[in-house]
Amino acid sequence: MDLPRQYAYNPQWRIILFCFAPAIVVLVRARFHWIGVVLAIPFVAFALVLAMRRLIFPRFIKLEQEALSLLGGFLRLRATKISYADIELTQEIVHKSKIFRMTAFRLRTKERKFEIIATMLPDMASYVAIRDFVNSRVTPKEKTVQPIEAGKYCFRCSYEGNGEIYNSNGEIVWRVKTLHRRPHYPYGLFRLPDFVVYDKGEKELFRIKLERKWALAQFVMVENGVPVCTLQQRSILRNKFRLDFSNGQKWVFREPLFTVNFGGWSETGEKIRVRLRSHNIWYVLIDAKVDSPQLVAALAFIHRERLRFN
Repeated sequence: MDLPRQYAYNPQWRIILFCFAPAIVVLVRARFHWIGVVLAIPFVAFALVLAMRRLIFPRFIKLEQEALSLLGGFLRLRATKISYADIELTQEIVHKSKIFRMTAFRLRTKERKFEIIATMLPDMASYVAIRDFVNSRVTPKEKTVQPIEAGKYCFRCSYEGNGEIYNSNGEIVWRVKTLHRRPHYPYGLFRLPDFVVYDKGEKELFRIKLERKWALAQFVMVENGVPVCTLQQRSILRNKFRLDFSNGQKWVFREPLFTVNFGGWSETGEKIRVRLRSHNIWYVLIDAKVDSPQLVAALAFIHRERLRFN
């Protein structure tokens, strides 16, 4: 490729015309009533902004010998020059929907991320040329494997009670599943399915079963058919549990209402700290000296119960 070289990076006319289409549909369906005109204004305004961006503020992606200029910010107007040596990762992504398909090329440096959208370039050949040239100039970085931090986990669980448990490096350690006859939500009014924790090879490690339902429920965790923990609800709000392990550890776990930070403590003073990213995602930190698969499995079950009653 002859350098330096530049490629126009502007909204295509077909995209601009496509933005006018909803306005036309609204006007026709409303028979050009004033309500239809009001509803059509946002679509027309957006299409006009894109047209102005193309006609009045044209921009270009520039490829040079040691660096390239990319565009970001509002309407992709701000140019940023980055060195090929600073690019740590490149990735091609494809967004698909029933209406359109969008291909984009992502670049990541230490400071930020950039994205080259194929539909902003004159044609697909230009996109492929930029993608292949940048990839040829990027030196793959050796991935540094961080040591796994004991007691640090991320719990992900669906409302149906299925999910994964990740370690501090974002690797799946265990999978969890609620054994529905047919996955559904809500559940447990008449029959509460068993909650099972599997390893990455889908081998069953722990199973938690309902022992007593009324008034405050009680559950038992078994490992290889042997009970290893009893879990008791200690509040009619179902936000407090007592955990009695066969090794003598006893824990109280509380989930106060209207907070994203909560946790538990043992009789000997160790703590569990939880922060909600969302109802379905928990970040969990367990004191390292008491971290164990049995305790993690019990917390994953409590997470499932919170979702079941949420």
